[in-house]
Amino acid sequence: MKFDSGIFVKMMANGSSVLRFARHATYVNFPRPDDCAYLHKLDVTEQCAFVESAEACAESRFYFNYIRFLYCTIGSDHYFLFALGFIFLMLVCVYYFVILGTTADQFFCPTLATIAKSLNISESLAGVTILAFGNGSPDLFTAVANPDADTELMFSELFGSAAFVIGVIGGTVLLIQPFDFAPLAISRDLAFFIGSVLWITYKANDERFTLLDSGVLIGIYVVFLVLVVWEFIVAKRELHGSFRNIREKAEIIIRCRDPPPAAGVREELPRPVAAEQDILPNEGLWSDAWKHLNPIDMNDWWEAGWFMRSFAIAKVPFVLILLLTIPIVDVTVERDGWCKLLNAFHCLSLPLLMVWINGFALVTVVKVPLLCWVAAPSLTLMAIVFCTSRTDRCPKYHKLFTLLSFLGCIQIIYIVAQEVVSLLETLGIVLQLSKSVLGLSLLAWGNSVGDLFSNVTLARQGYGKMAFAACFGGPLLNLCLGLGLTLIAKALRDPNLVAQVRKGVMGENCEAYLFQILATTWLGLLFTRFEGRRSIGLSMIVTYAVFLIFSFLGEFELIHPYGTDHHPDPFAEGSNAAGR
Repeated sequence: MKFDSGIFVKMMANGSSVLRFARHATYVNFPRPDDCAYLHKLDVTEQCAFVESAEACAESRFYFNYIRFLYCTIGSDHYFLFALGFIFLMLVCVYYFVILGTTADQFFCPTLATIAKSLNISESLAGVTILAFGNGSPDLFTAVANPDADTELMFSELFGSAAFVIGVIGGTVLLIQPFDFAPLAISRDLAFFIGSVLWITYKANDERFTLLDSGVLIGIYVVFLVLVVWEFIVAKRELHGSFRNIREKAEIIIRCRDPPPAAGVREELPRPVAAEQDILPNEGLWSDAWKHLNPIDMNDWWEAGWFMRSFAIAKVPFVLILLLTIPIVDVTVERDGWCKLLNAFHCLSLPLLMVWINGFALVTVVKVPLLCWVAAPSLTLMAIVFCTSRTDRCPKYHKLFTLLSFLGCIQIIYIVAQEVVSLLETLGIVLQLSKSVLGLSLLAWGNSVGDLFSNVTLARQGYGKMAFAACFGGPLLNLCLGLGLTLIAKALRDPNLVAQVRKGVMGENCEAYLFQILATTWLGLLFTRFEGRRSIGLSMIVTYAVFLIFSFLGEFELIHPYGTDHHPDPFAEGSNAAGR
């Protein structure tokens, strides 16, 4: 939608229309100087200077400045090179997706499975808590740390991400691995999600959020989490009780039926194992490290064609970085993935990497860079691990490396996902998409790629229940805690302790379709008696596709989005203006 100067003239003719202009401008897609899309209103010779000076354009940059690459390094006046640059960025985005998939497949998912087995918790609980927090915490911290962010973009991105994760990723999980749901558990998840959506819709209708409103939103998630944990504890106690009864009955039967050993016959003792000193603690140290550091699986290499070999070579640089920084803890491989030299090195490399990429390496504490404060205990831990372990078997404390692996995977996924968001936001600016559509589509997809690769990979490896539970737990965490804490921080900066919010032209559209996806999923499960069939997954994906098509039709003004249907043009002539 373009700005109509005739509307402005009519408003200025009536002083009371200024307020109506402000409300009308809320739903008009007109780029302002504080919007990076404003560069399309400028001459080609002015675009680079605007990109380099505007704070709005700097917000779309994480590590690399993609928009500067297009409009300054290349320039929009070089049409052919500009198009090639645009295609190049799309290929870079695909490579980021490959990195995310590799991180999830080889590192994150085995670590989550190991944590769930070590804590002896169910897949559903692990999905709602561990995996949901792992996928959602980066977005949560980013939202809370930036309370002054544009609420229009925030609303559309949060609701768009929730719709994508539930509709597309959840539907894909069911397509990959159908399974039966626990009726009470899935009904609980859907009920809490629908309740949070209805609360946000109701309280944001007047574009104001008080501290109490935000507190209720946080309380919804806290109650949900407490209920999930309590239900698991109760179920585990009942299950253990039934196992105990079965075991006692079995022992009685065995005692009654098993004859005593014959006189003079001794029970066979276990054979003595080889003395430990026969094998040196560091035997095969370097060869074992080389085997674990090889970024290419040679079995797959010889069986693959030229395309998959090229694909494997393209992944080598990043896979090598992952292997050098993130420990693998996988109970399905030899020695649970233990490699003495490599795991000892991880005690140093991962902490230093996390400090460096987060920009704290040169921050001084008592006139000493934080990098040195981290390196000292890391080197000590590295020496302890090396001196107390062997190459031929993993130590008892190897499971503790799951913490390092979990933190490292979250860090890598967050960094790469933020680069994806930055790149997609640049592509959206080039395509001149509005903030609302940019948030619910490109940014929502970019912020959800971590969930996509983690959950889909888990489903492919047989952990469908964990993956599907995370499809609700992660978005609910972001929606309740992310939005709630952000609005609280925003309200505390206001004298009246009220956060002013603006949902944008697609805000109500996102709310309505997210509610529809949740309700449709619940209804479908009721009809199938809570059997997670592939048809349910397909219906979830189709519902999201309808939502996306509807949103883009509204963006290109082929239809009226739901958010604008009840905000009629106050300057339309005729008695039927209010009904348009």
